[in-house]
Amino acid sequence: MQDENWRYVEEYIRNLLSLVQSKLGEESVESVNHYLNHDEYEMAFEGLFLEIMKLEEIPKVDLTESKKVGKFLKLNEESVFDFEFWEKFEIYVKQNNINFGS
Repeated sequence: MQDENWRYVEEYIRNLLSLVQSKLGEESVESVNHYLNHDEYEMAFEGLFLEIMKLEEIPKVDLTESKKVGKFLKLNEESVFDFEFWEKFEIYVKQNNINFGS
């Protein structure tokens, strides 16, 4: 079961990256891919969302699911790059959570 969760997290982040890749700089994309390739999912997720939150246009992302993935990665307890990441992420989710696909 645990392996399935980690596979899901990796796939989720990779799908999210492919959705926004064209809007991100090459260095950001390379960084996220690097973290994914080294199974550093917390760093990949946080780094990717720090970039997504800078975008002018809000991508069509299921932010409710993103929040679940972030909690699974325990980013609500400890972040990697920005010690205020979870607070910023929660504000972003509240301001932009549109239920896509329902």
